Amino acid sequence: MAAPIFRWPPTLDASSVFSANKLISTPHARRSFAAELVSHLRDCGFARISNHGVPTSTIKRLFKCHSDFFNLSLSSKLSVRHPGGESPARGYSPWAYEKTAVLRPDLHTATSLGSTTSTAQSLNPSPSLRCSVAIDPTRPLSGTLLDAREQFAIGPPSDAEFPTPQLAEQLLPGFNAITRAAYLEIQSTCRRLVDIIEEGLNVPPNAISNPTAGGEGAELNLNFYPEVERNVLDDGADTQTSDKTRLEDSNDVTMRRIWPHSDLGVVSALFQDGIGASGLELQVRESPESEFAPLSIEQEGDIVLLVSDTLERWTNGYLRAAVHRVGLPPASSTSGMARVPDRRSAVMFFRAPPTADVGPLPYFVSAENPARYEHVTAGEYLKRHNRRLY
Repeated sequence: MAAPIFRWPPTLDASSVFSANKLISTPHARRSFAAELVSHLRDCGFARISNHGVPTSTIKRLFKCHSDFFNLSLSSKLSVRHPGGESPARGYSPWAYEKTAVLRPDLHTATSLGSTTSTAQSLNPSPSLRCSVAIDPTRPLSGTLLDAREQFAIGPPSDAEFPTPQLAEQLLPGFNAITRAAYLEIQSTCRRLVDIIEEGLNVPPNAISNPTAGGEGAELNLNFYPEVERNVLDDGADTQTSDKTRLEDSNDVTMRRIWPHSDLGVVSALFQDGIGASGLELQVRESPESEFAPLSIEQEGDIVLLVSDTLERWTNGYLRAAVHRVGLPPASSTSGMARVPDRRSAVMFFRAPPTADVGPLPYFVSAENPARYEHVTAGEYLKRHNRRLY
């Protein structure tokens, strides 16, 4: 008998919040949406949302710039490189630069729902792979758990302390202006969704939304997962034996597109280039084996809104951060293929400003539910995180 198909909750329609039609955006409809949104976030750690206020045209322009940027030469991309360290990410990070594997090592071998094997593979990328993706030649790859991903991180346009490097206009005309405009539109949607979460949690106005109102901590990441040989990320079952043997003979490097982790901010708003399931997987909370299940995007432009660490801390664990990873697309879409297609996403990490306290709020602390998290500023929390990640 075939295993039952796992289904995530349906996509939520946010028209009651973002529509200009007053017949749709009524106070009752808004309250109903707020309650349903918080229910999804509490049960699953995320919600898929349509009609969220970011125009489809904005998303299409963003992904066009996304594609054009990652098609540039490595030297061009390195001209706006993120230097690493504990400061906020700004600019380009090459292939295998971040190390999300350090965040949840307890979940490295977790399986996909219905599967019997992990999708991680111990290897060193082959010479042919090294020629086809942007690898930083100055960083050693041996004996490491790596992310098979490149990214470009965009900070607040007003951030003078940690400005986003500006790509030379002649390299990609319009890139800086288009990505900045998309940043501001997505940031505005995140701010309004945080307002709705606050309403759905039945806490006083501004208890959660006020620290994030200015959006000073937000960061927009453009993520690119290059096309790779299937046995780089899979268990090697569908690849030629000679290729598998060649990889096993190389130095010990284990790669996944992104390892299991939760995000750092209040919420994360993820856009995927295209529809369907392209490799994003969420941890299934009711699974006794800590399994993950793939998540599909049903309509182009829909958001996946993830609970992040700060919101978990503020609510003292009432809302738990979504643990997620990026692996292979479902087997049905890559069956028999020697190479895994590339994947593109854009994620707004909507964070509290550096001076905000990210300890539990008093509305979620009681004698029965004492504070589970220390009080620390968002800036210090980010520094601790980045020391491990880069």
